[in-house]
Amino acid sequence: MTTAVLLLRKALCLITVLALFAPICADEVRKLNKKANRLYGQGKYEEALKLYEDALLLDPSDNKLKMNRGSTLYRLKNMEEAENSYLGSLSQTDKNTLADAHYNLGNILYGQGQQFETSGDPGAREKYSQAVENYIQTLKLRPNDADAKWNLQLAHQKVDLLENQDQDEKNDKKDEQDKNQDNKQGDKNDNRDEKNNDQQNKDDKEQQNQDKENQDKENQQEQNQQEQNGQEQTEQDMKKEEAERLIELYADDADTLSKPQFKRGKVRQPEKDW
Repeated sequence: MTTAVLLLRKALCLITVLALFAPICADEVRKLNKKANRLYGQGKYEEALKLYEDALLLDPSDNKLKMNRGSTLYRLKNMEEAENSYLGSLSQTDKNTLADAHYNLGNILYGQGQQFETSGDPGAREKYSQAVENYIQTLKLRPNDADAKWNLQLAHQKVDLLENQDQDEKNDKKDEQDKNQDNKQGDKNDNRDEKNNDQQNKDDKEQQNQDKENQDKENQQEQNQQEQNGQEQTEQDMKKEEAERLIELYADDADTLSKPQFKRGKVRQPEKDW
């Protein structure tokens, strides 16, 4: 019997084994998911997480399992892992499930933004911006999603608030630098009479050269920073304009000021048994 025939028989045997095993594996995945969903509903998130992960070992490509795992991690306040789990689920093609994935990912990113904001982490604004983008994706897939409409508005308000705070801090810092520069110049003038004229002139010349050199460096740094800020601001303005346009398109008719803050912020329940 030739080597080619032997290899062909082995391949056929392997295909047969896989074909027989696949239904058993799929059935086990369904059982694990069903049990995990029940534990999730009972608030036993640690136990549910273990079963979702066991199911993913059997079927690593199942996007709904990834979403369920992400929802459980969200409940356990492990936002970073929850985000990664949901990011891994965005390759699915089912429109409604994909809308849920973007919605829940938006809530996870909003939660991260809250954590960062509380701790003073400057990354909070970026997390809120990413939340805005995911709520927009949800509404593009499901335009009548009232929860996504409301959370989109809240996340956008957070981005605006933090942008204004950052600008105020920059202005305060610049005012403080200008004040320190004025004080430094005043100190130089006050000390002039304490030195003889020749030495004073020499010192003044050296100081002027040093001041000019420092000022040139500061001007160059400020110019570079302004160019960078201008580019970043242009990108932010484009995103902001798009977000505002979509918010106007999707916004609820009711007065937003009368609504409770982030009432619909929790991720939705795991996918039903399939």
